[in-house]
Amino acid sequence: MEKESMKKRCTPAILLLGLVAGFLAAAAPGAVADSSPPYTKTSDQTTRATGLGPNQDQFCDIFYDLYVPNAASPLSPVPAILTTNGFGGSKDDQASEADLFARNGYVVLSYSGLGFGGSSCAIEIDSPEWDGRAASHMVDLIAARDDVIKDGPNDPRVGTWGGSYGGGFQFALASVDSRVDAMIPLITWNDLSYSLGPNNDARNFIYTNSPPGASKYEWSELFFADGNAQPALNPGTSGWTSGQPPDPACPGFDPEVCVINTESLAAGYLTADTIAFLRHASAQYEFFSNPNVTRFPPTLLVQGETDTLFTIADAVANYQGFVKHGAPVKLVLGFGGHSGPSAPGEVNDADPSKGYLDQLWLNWYSHYLKGSGVPTGPGVEYFRDWVPYDPSGSAQPAYGSASAWPVGTIQSWYLSGDGSLVSSRRKIAAGSQTFVNPADGEPSSYSETSAVQSNEPFSSIPPTDPPGTFAAFTSAPLAADLDSVGIPTLDFSLSATGSDSELPATEVVLFGKIYDVAPDDSLLLVHRLVSPIRIADLSQAAHLNLPGVVHRYPAGHRLRLVLAASDQAYVGSRAPHTITITVNPSTPFRLRLPVLSS
Repeated sequence: MEKESMKKRCTPAILLLGLVAGFLAAAAPGAVADSSPPYTKTSDQTTRATGLGPNQDQFCDIFYDLYVPNAASPLSPVPAILTTNGFGGSKDDQASEADLFARNGYVVLSYSGLGFGGSSCAIEIDSPEWDGRAASHMVDLIAARDDVIKDGPNDPRVGTWGGSYGGGFQFALASVDSRVDAMIPLITWNDLSYSLGPNNDARNFIYTNSPPGASKYEWSELFFADGNAQPALNPGTSGWTSGQPPDPACPGFDPEVCVINTESLAAGYLTADTIAFLRHASAQYEFFSNPNVTRFPPTLLVQGETDTLFTIADAVANYQGFVKHGAPVKLVLGFGGHSGPSAPGEVNDADPSKGYLDQLWLNWYSHYLKGSGVPTGPGVEYFRDWVPYDPSGSAQPAYGSASAWPVGTIQSWYLSGDGSLVSSRRKIAAGSQTFVNPADGEPSSYSETSAVQSNEPFSSIPPTDPPGTFAAFTSAPLAADLDSVGIPTLDFSLSATGSDSELPATEVVLFGKIYDVAPDDSLLLVHRLVSPIRIADLSQAAHLNLPGVVHRYPAGHRLRLVLAASDQAYVGSRAPHTITITVNPSTPFRLRLPVLSS
């Protein structure tokens, strides 16, 4: 059974290999061809960054392009923007955005991150000692230019931009270098150990990983395979650190990455060593909780609603970090993410008047880098896919807003023992539902094939839950449209029989999700999002943060809360369990749904 299960689980990672590279660039229209743009581009330059690594005794050679506006000069210096690629990409992926920023009066330095696209060294997962100090070296290059505004000796006026892995580098840089003046991280993480192995039990979105979460097997193994393929894709640079060739056993990564990946696969969850390594490359621990960080730059956070890798919860944790430190911050929930493209009119680098996110980026930099006084808008904005607008223009009409997060109010629903989801405690009936987690979680619920779910044939595969492996609670048809913006939560308890082992791999794991049920009983799992929780102590009530969404449940539709024992995209419990959820009206189980007022 174990061999059959692992073979099945390996299949998606093979299908996904390499498909994530350049997803940000693919989402954005290219710049209009221009034989004489208002800037000069110097391509394919190399610089050596020294003083890297834990002992500051290593070096990497970094491949970069430089864009300089024609109007920039020592007498008329301009601000600068530093950017790098997402995982598996290169400096070329940012060419469209570099064109946009250079046309709007910024010197742009776009480089390939360590281990990618012509830059040397092993992949270090956006480590401050490696990627942060390498980025700081690039800031030094900018500081040496006399056409860039200086705020002090060796202190250029500089902002950062990038998505996913190119979002993580911004926190790594700001954790070791206080010269960053504004940041725009897109679709990135807060705590990488949470993002790759979530246990959605934290009321404040700061996760303890005790017990550890459920590993995102498909996403994790995709990146692992893609990273180790880099030396073959970029021979002579990727994996070469301080002039030494890659480790044949772990060609793309720091060898420790291969060690912890093997450990976690064998254990069935992220081990303590894995969690420590990933947290060292995480904003929550190296930036927000770092006592040596004294400056928190004004930051525009952009997260994707269609993203099962780095979710709305990641962005909310980052947002809270800036709020805690009193730093200017804006949160934008756009449509596109790792799991799907941007909506029409969100990104249009060639004509930013028709790209709403482009306009937000330019306004942020204009305000904080140029000091123009251009308004940056409300503190929170979110794309509403139910609002019609002209797709040939800007997506701005589809965006709602609020002054701060959280948005709206809480609407309470209650689990009833008869399988219904009710809006009043008076309607709760006593009863229970019992279901099983089969050995090794097979057969498994299906939510998505990570990274390619928006493409055929995967987009035609509906989400499924095998009979007898889940509990479901369904509301009556809604009397009016219900607009939810935010992260629902569920407080409940359960009992289970099965393994007596205290190993995390054998503890109960559940996957929470909310379906939108149409009048014809067809099911929509919003953006294919699910929310795992590992429950070590069954004697205590459980708190579950469900997937964050921006979604309209139309009138006549029903809400269906499902707690499933497995999900094919994750590593759940390896032990068989019989799980019972018993509803007692005197101690109700409450679903809190964040909704907009009508």
